[in-house]
Amino acid sequence: MGSIIIEVDALRREFDETLAVDGVSFSVEEGAVFALVGPNGAGKTTLMRMLAALLEPSSGTARINGMDIREQPRAVHSLLGFLPDFYGLYDELAICEYLRFFYHAYRLPREMIGRRIEEIQAHVGLEGYGDRQIGTLSRGMRQKLSLARAILHDPKILLLDEPAGGLDLESREEMQALLKGLARTGKTIIVSSHILSELEDYCSHVAMMDQGRLLFAGSLTDARRRLPAGRRFRLRAAAGVERAVLQLEAQGGVSHVERHGSDVVFEFDGDQPAVAEVVKALVGAGVSLTHFSEAAGTIQDSYNALMKGSR
Repeated sequence: MGSIIIEVDALRREFDETLAVDGVSFSVEEGAVFALVGPNGAGKTTLMRMLAALLEPSSGTARINGMDIREQPRAVHSLLGFLPDFYGLYDELAICEYLRFFYHAYRLPREMIGRRIEEIQAHVGLEGYGDRQIGTLSRGMRQKLSLARAILHDPKILLLDEPAGGLDLESREEMQALLKGLARTGKTIIVSSHILSELEDYCSHVAMMDQGRLLFAGSLTDARRRLPAGRRFRLRAAAGVERAVLQLEAQGGVSHVERHGSDVVFEFDGDQPAVAEVVKALVGAGVSLTHFSEAAGTIQDSYNALMKGSR
């Protein structure tokens, strides 16, 4: 991680009597991939639009690579790529026409236009579709095109609002692969999503919102430290999975036993010697263990714990 590239300072936005974002402050280091999570109505989209200098805050501000969103909105626009939660496409245009329009809007070098548009189509999986009219594209292809527009000028910072929203499983997996690739390039990314499990593989930090308020912002490691005291463990058994479940359910200090095929996940509030006793009891019950380890909490676990504590 590098120096601070996004600074959010007491951002607040009201719509008449509705408080959408309530004094949110946090910072993002260069190269971080920040997951922005929360239920519908939490204020995520409003926050994204303010960070993109597309919506004026009621109070507070943010600085994007040192540029103030209120005082230097055009400079901010040139620094980032924004993927909104709606497509913003022109159905009557062909893919290549649409990308050419935005290439010129970004004032990129004219002599590179053909090569760059070919590169970006190949990058997002639209190679060979340049002449296709946008109105005929599937939902997944339209989202790829929206992403292509957002990264056309190779911005340092990406703001992606629900990039996998409404996509089928195959299209979600393709979008997931694209986002992982962008994360590996060192770009600074803020991505919002309801599908928290899909953020786990490539996000380094998380910000959690509810009812316009920021509940937490920090690294995934720090988020996991907010989990309740009970430790989570995972075991895998070659034989005796049913006996493992029965043994754990009868074991003192064990809770939330869940079976997933040949794996069993559970919580335990004992110390390390007590963990050894659990393993000994499992083996004594005839469970053939092939794996036993402590499991790190997930973004979903941290989110559930913080949401429970805030209400």
